[in-house]
Amino acid sequence: MTTTVPSALDGQHVLALPAGTDALALVRAWFPDARWAREPARSAPAARLTGARFRGVVVEPVATEGVLAVADGVEVAGPHPLDAASARALGLPAQDADLYGLPVTTPAGAAASPALVAGWATAAARRTGGGILPADRRQVVVPDPASALDLTLWSAVPLAAQDAVPLVRPALSGSRLVPTETPAQGGASGGFSLTATYEYDGAVVVRLSRSDEVPVVLSTLDWREHGPWGYHVTWRPPDPAELQVEHPSQVHVVARQRVTPGIARVTGTLWRAAGGTVVDAGGFVVTAAELDDRARSAVR
Repeated sequence: MTTTVPSALDGQHVLALPAGTDALALVRAWFPDARWAREPARSAPAARLTGARFRGVVVEPVATEGVLAVADGVEVAGPHPLDAASARALGLPAQDADLYGLPVTTPAGAAASPALVAGWATAAARRTGGGILPADRRQVVVPDPASALDLTLWSAVPLAAQDAVPLVRPALSGSRLVPTETPAQGGASGGFSLTATYEYDGAVVVRLSRSDEVPVVLSTLDWREHGPWGYHVTWRPPDPAELQVEHPSQVHVVARQRVTPGIARVTGTLWRAAGGTVVDAGGFVVTAAELDDRARSAVR
């Protein structure tokens, strides 16, 4: 395959993000101490005279790639701009993109392994609608953004089950809500589990539990913006095996589309009641505006 990837990225895995994406924010969701070791810049060189008798003057901006220090001994270089037509030719989403070179190997003792960086890149591509070119350029990886629909609200306020049920029920319209027995059922200290079942679309589980381990991205926020109580809103499809399939069946996709708005609605409802911060399945913060967009989505 003919490639238009800049030669500076030869031998590296390449992450393609939509042009203008804040790469540092994505990196810090997994590596909170990440920083720009060298910030990218665009500058204009001295004017170059062209044309007959130097009749025209052309000034060509020059982009200087940055270097993101992900962790000790691990760096990500970019962005390298790529236009939509070139992205499409490479099998990436047809959009203007910023390319970032990812390490294939890291020095001994590095604070992050290549596998961890690759896992982050896959999550970032899924989160933004981007893609990944492996170092050998044999197969493009374009994760489906719609596949990451599970959400967790991290809050300092634990609701009791009897208070959560009337909040959750309207947000999961068309479902049959089944409270699940847990230790200290109905009490904040024991959490709770509620299951909304659908005839054709599986089930949505809303589970509250306290955890000593929270997503890394929360460490980048003010401590007052989250807490140890996780309201986990999870979809259980009719065939759970399809969650691991790169190209699931149309039946799975349609069911997923039908439950996605409900997951967003119930998460938003709990957020308004308990406060906190919502994190998606990839470990990235989800804003209130995004929750509203997801809640308004519908099957096409």
